[in-house]
Amino acid sequence: MARRGVSGLGEPPRERAEEVYAAALRLFTEKGYHATSMQDIAAAVGLYKGSLYHYIGGKEELLVQVFERAMGSLLERVERVVADTSLAPAQQLRMLIRAHVEAVASNLEALTVYLHEFRALTGDALEVVRQQRERYRELVATVVERGVRAGEFKATDVGIATLGVLGMCNWLAQWYQPGGRLSPQQVADHFAELVLSGLYLEGNTRSPSVSPNERISVVE
Repeated sequence: MARRGVSGLGEPPRERAEEVYAAALRLFTEKGYHATSMQDIAAAVGLYKGSLYHYIGGKEELLVQVFERAMGSLLERVERVVADTSLAPAQQLRMLIRAHVEAVASNLEALTVYLHEFRALTGDALEVVRQQRERYRELVATVVERGVRAGEFKATDVGIATLGVLGMCNWLAQWYQPGGRLSPQQVADHFAELVLSGLYLEGNTRSPSVSPNERISVVE
């Protein structure tokens, strides 16, 4: 493979750094973090191994970037939904599920690496990710608990219900294929129906069904 040299033949450093990130993400997805070497990443972008350090501080720094991109915008979106207490708990939960599913579908490689490789981090970086994951769990639990207190949801085990929602949405990374039979929004609506059907109190006059303009239509 022809080497492009330290300067990347005039390619702007930011563009080159983005190319390195994309190559690392692809390799982390295909081979796993530990099985991917700096030499693998260098070869994928046509650089000498030593030249990579002009663009990144190391392999773990790339993994941190993956995690920041995977969860940063999703966490911000979910924070806004949970803060809006004018929304009914069921509406909030539906919006959280949609946000999560859309994040997985639009950042499939990054979320796959995030879910499988977060324990590969060390020190402060690992602690930041753990806190981020715990914060996300707390946000979902807040909505479920609010629904129970409002008499909208049955008095369920909030922790188990929360983990069930997260597990359902996270597992999407294992099977989702872009351009498949259902859009991410349709998948999210299916998930929301399953969750809300299990949470609603018997005799609750609020219907868990989606509104007519949101109803799922299967795209073949």
